[in-house]
Amino acid sequence: LSCFNADSCLDGRCSQCPNPSRRCMQKKKGSSAQLDKQADDAVTPIDALAQQYKTDVNKGLTSKKAAEILERDGLNELEKPPKPTLLLLFLMQLTSFIIILLMVSAVASVLVNATGPKAGDPLSYTTGIAIGLIVLINAGIAAWTESKAGDALEALSKMTQASIYVMRDGKEVQIPVPTVVAGDIVVLGTG
Repeated sequence: LSCFNADSCLDGRCSQCPNPSRRCMQKKKGSSAQLDKQADDAVTPIDALAQQYKTDVNKGLTSKKAAEILERDGLNELEKPPKPTLLLLFLMQLTSFIIILLMVSAVASVLVNATGPKAGDPLSYTTGIAIGLIVLINAGIAAWTESKAGDALEALSKMTQASIYVMRDGKEVQIPVPTVVAGDIVVLGTG
């Protein structure tokens, strides 16, 4: 549950809500310049915004100007975290509580047999070695499967990239969403 009343927000908690454990969703004064700028844009008259972003309300940006802004600001998308390597995925598989217990039991089995009366018999170590090998093989298969699933998901997201209509050079054109730039006039419609 969250509160949207920034005036009653005290240290991230809302003092005027019936439930004091609710988190306030708005930032207090003195927040980042980006949020302040967005808030100012929401109440700024359209003509002033058009002048500020150097665009025409009826014609939109020129293709050349939009390309310059895109080159300067980059794509309109969230920064993607780096894809984990297969080794990192493998190591992540070994961090679950059950896997750690199995690895500890494998090591304990080998240590008990190494200090027992049958320390010279190689067959006495089979239980510990078998548990360790099964855990490692399982982690390898899981890491490979997760890697392939991530590749498939990435390919699927590229196939279904969203597009949007904007005004460019006085015409309504459809462009990929990541290429929308500051100053574009977005055409909204139903459907």
